[in-house]
Amino acid sequence: MPQPTARSFLGIAKEATFGTPVAATAFLAVRDLKPKEKLSLLPDKGYRGSMVEIYDEISGPIWAEYEFGGDVFPDTLGWVATGVLGDLATTGASAPFTHTAAVLNAGTAQPPSYTLSDYYAISTRQFAGTKFSELGLKFNGDGLLEYSAKAVTLASATTSAPTPSYTAVTPIAAWQGAVTIGGTTVTTLIDGECTIKRPVTPIHTADGTQAPAALWSGPVSVSGKMTLIMEDDSQLTNYLTNAKPSLDFNFAQGSGASAVQVKLHMSKVAYSSAEISRGKDYIELSVNYEALANTSDVGTSGGYSPIKVTLQNAITSGTYK
Repeated sequence: MPQPTARSFLGIAKEATFGTPVAATAFLAVRDLKPKEKLSLLPDKGYRGSMVEIYDEISGPIWAEYEFGGDVFPDTLGWVATGVLGDLATTGASAPFTHTAAVLNAGTAQPPSYTLSDYYAISTRQFAGTKFSELGLKFNGDGLLEYSAKAVTLASATTSAPTPSYTAVTPIAAWQGAVTIGGTTVTTLIDGECTIKRPVTPIHTADGTQAPAALWSGPVSVSGKMTLIMEDDSQLTNYLTNAKPSLDFNFAQGSGASAVQVKLHMSKVAYSSAEISRGKDYIELSVNYEALANTSDVGTSGGYSPIKVTLQNAITSGTYK
């Protein structure tokens, strides 16, 4: 008997110890769920006097990858933003609290790990040791702010199904966003994207277990693109002169204790391309950019960071990390 996709849900919780699974403490409203178990097979090709190539496949290391995404909820996005960047500071005595995430540059510089709980009607599988490798945000003027997330995890294990509960906060419409380039408000942005990436490498050792000894997070990079109504040459000039302006995407709604915010601040971006397009009845400019490391967008661990992500919501300190 088939099982309904719509009954699927995804839970998340921070781990006290890497790889030790914990029950879900929050639930993410998502549209795409793509777990990928990664069992490596080691072929036995030893010659045995026959005209064949492979005689057996031996089980090698095993781990997993996990992708999910959907509309941005300003409170649940904090799990992924903290997980990919690592440095988090929370301020405020009561809601709304302000959470500021930047690149972690202290100690081993490793961001926190999480456990994902994937319910798919047939069973629930926990993906412990989750280390986020990518957070992508995109928007256009007539849609919602959306995100995608990628992670590397330990191999899954079955568990009992948790009871999901969801935030009362609503997604953010992109028209509520404010865009600033070089300190100047820009009202001509049609759509935009910003992607935070960092490699996560499984480290395999001869330690008596198929699981990786560690999932190691590497350096952070940030890039994106924008499409603007071309009313003047200002952004084309930024490209041609390698001006490296600041770039802010700021989405906010609500007031008082119910106020929420998602803000991406990049103090220094380099335009890698800027192309004029006449494919519509009005002229557009398509820009690709890379955020550059600087000492202004850092968190409490100092060093350099190419981006600072600020979230405002009712989530208390110590929840995301």
